[in-house]
Amino acid sequence: MSATDNVIGVSGAVDGHAHLLAEPDYAARHLETAAACGIERVVVSGLGSTWGMLDNAGVLAAAEAFPEQLVPLCFLVLGRAGVDVVTAAKSRGFRGLKMTQPLIPYDDERAFPVYAKAEELGLPILFHSGVMAHVRGVYTSAEFMRPMRLDGVARRFPDLRLQIAHLGVPEYETATTLARIVPNIYVDATGSPNGGWYTAKSAEFMAGLFHWETWGRKLIFGTDVHYRDLPAAIGHHRRLLSALALTPAEQARVYRDNAREFLGEIQSNYQTVGYVVEKSDD
Repeated sequence: MSATDNVIGVSGAVDGHAHLLAEPDYAARHLETAAACGIERVVVSGLGSTWGMLDNAGVLAAAEAFPEQLVPLCFLVLGRAGVDVVTAAKSRGFRGLKMTQPLIPYDDERAFPVYAKAEELGLPILFHSGVMAHVRGVYTSAEFMRPMRLDGVARRFPDLRLQIAHLGVPEYETATTLARIVPNIYVDATGSPNGGWYTAKSAEFMAGLFHWETWGRKLIFGTDVHYRDLPAAIGHHRRLLSALALTPAEQARVYRDNAREFLGEIQSNYQTVGYVVEKSDD
């Protein structure tokens, strides 16, 4: 792998999935490493001390210190946090929400008021999807976070933008099929370069998942790793997409514009591919 394989060659590149750890000067060091890798902006959240990360207040403070580079998402636990948390997140300056370790399934009707408020306020949601790391004190279930749980959510709240993280590991085809068919669902292919799911996957495997012509409109580049692992994560991302032979326009979409679209900075005009029902005038 050459050095250039670890650098994003797209102006204004955005990392659409990262976290801020509770380490001295972590945000500054993460941004320094990201810049060396060609990343100009980073979408960040923190899951608190249980995960060795900053909490929401810490993430917001970091974003205020680096306003041109960090885009903050507010972490909340579905089943515990209510509509008031969403309203407060908007007023405090968060650009979206981050959901993981829910106490109820993502498509539980008790969550609908939270989604309705997020849709109303224009706050997109990044969802952890699939199996998650085992951490003592975190009580949830991967069953609550299966990618198919987000199908009904996206359809009920069509103006709410959803990002399925990790391609829904291990339900990769479900995640990409949802992205193909449901206009407001995006996916990312984040994971760990240290034995994570994508280290065992080939470029041909990814090409089979992203088989439709406009797939490049729905994949958001992200890393979700410690800044020390950014070069390796980027190298794997580029390797996984190598069989798809991205055009310059597709590279711009994956590495910049899809994240901006998810954040509401630019407008989406994605057209569903497959399973389109033509309405009759009768």
